[in-house]
Amino acid sequence: MSLTVTVGNLIMDKAKVTTKEVAANKASNSENIDEILEKVTTVDNTCSFTKCKNRTKDIAIHCKYCNKRYCTTHGLPEIHGCGEAVKRDEKRKFLHPDTKLSNEKHSQAQTKLNMKLKQMQLERKSKQGFSNKGKKN
Repeated sequence: MSLTVTVGNLIMDKAKVTTKEVAANKASNSENIDEILEKVTTVDNTCSFTKCKNRTKDIAIHCKYCNKRYCTTHGLPEIHGCGEAVKRDEKRKFLHPDTKLSNEKHSQAQTKLNMKLKQMQLERKSKQGFSNKGKKN
C-alpha cells in the first residue's frame, strides 16, 4: 500500500516526494547558505519576545527556563511567559532545599555517628551475656 500526496495538480507517491524534497533542500541549502546564516544571526540577535525588535547582540538575558535570549526589558521570566516555571522551581527549592555541610560540620557529624555506633555495639555485647533462667530445654 503506497501513500499518495497531491502537490498542485500532480499526484505522486510518498517515497518520490520525499526524495525530491530532500534533493531540492540540499540544492537550496548549498546555494543559499550565506543567506540562511545571515537570517539565523539576525534572529539570534533580536529579542525573542513577540513584537519586540530590540537588539540583543551586546546585552542579552538568557532565560534558563525556555533557553531564549531577551532584551533587558523582557528579561524577567515572569514578563516573557515563564512565570509558571519559576513558580514550580522556587516551590521545589523551598520544599526540598539543598543543604550542604561545611567540612568542619561534616567531620563533627561523622565523629558523632561513629561514637553512637560504638555505643550501640557495646550495648549489644552486654545484652548477649544474659542467663537462660526462664527457658525450658
